[in-house]
Amino acid sequence: MFLEKHFARRKAVKFAPMRSLIVVLTCLIAGSASPAAGAACPDVKRERVEVVSVGDRLDILLADGRLIAFPALEPPRASPAEPERVRTTTAQVQALLQGKIVFLQPLGAADRWGRVPARLFLPDQDEPVDELLLGAGLAMRGAGAAPCEDDARAAENAARDAALGLWADPAFAVLAADRPQDFAGRDGVLAVVEGRIASIGRTPPRTYLNFGAWGGFHASIAKRNWPAFERAGFSEANLRAGKLRLRGIVDLERGPHMELFHPEQIEFMDEPPRDAAKASDRKF
Repeated sequence: MFLEKHFARRKAVKFAPMRSLIVVLTCLIAGSASPAAGAACPDVKRERVEVVSVGDRLDILLADGRLIAFPALEPPRASPAEPERVRTTTAQVQALLQGKIVFLQPLGAADRWGRVPARLFLPDQDEPVDELLLGAGLAMRGAGAAPCEDDARAAENAARDAALGLWADPAFAVLAADRPQDFAGRDGVLAVVEGRIASIGRTPPRTYLNFGAWGGFHASIAKRNWPAFERAGFSEANLRAGKLRLRGIVDLERGPHMELFHPEQIEFMDEPPRDAAKASDRKF
């Protein structure tokens, strides 16, 4: 049960490293200044629903039988420092939602597992639950494209900057692209990598973004995915222009390496305007 005495406006919250995440989440709910919805957020009418249970992948079962998934979120995972993270995270989300009346905003059709992608809103709150979880460090964004990505990114960035929740765990620390030795132990898991491109290579089927010398970290983009990156305004010039933040599954067999499937996996840390790419710039 949430502690009302800890309710405060977000700007007044002082995040202590050992503070209970549930208290932090309560503070975010109580007084957050809700950001405007991103351009990709659909304008869909919300419906009143009741939450029955929360699964360990943060899937939400409603009283009407529907199963809801947060498309922006990666399911929680354990680490050496927090072997019980899945259980404790699920328990905290259950305390927030289970048995509660909330408002559902569907974001698309059900997936092959029958899960409906959606956002949930607590009564009298404009900020959706998935962003509250990201902002408290209870979850991280997944590598897949999701609606309302700008708002989710901002919430996660704030939690990471404050070292909240999982961002205080070395197993989730942001990796430096020029330190391939730090990738040990991250094979097959989602990671965030930051660095500058040293060179760009090409073969008929792929483009390679090399962040260092041979054997160092590199990312690749399959030819079939090139058009999506070009439509998003990516070019060789703007990719080389500044520091990048990448998000994806680490593969140590070829690497360290990361496959990029869509443009939202690349973030400009110093935000050069993607739409300012000139026609003369070399693209993919």
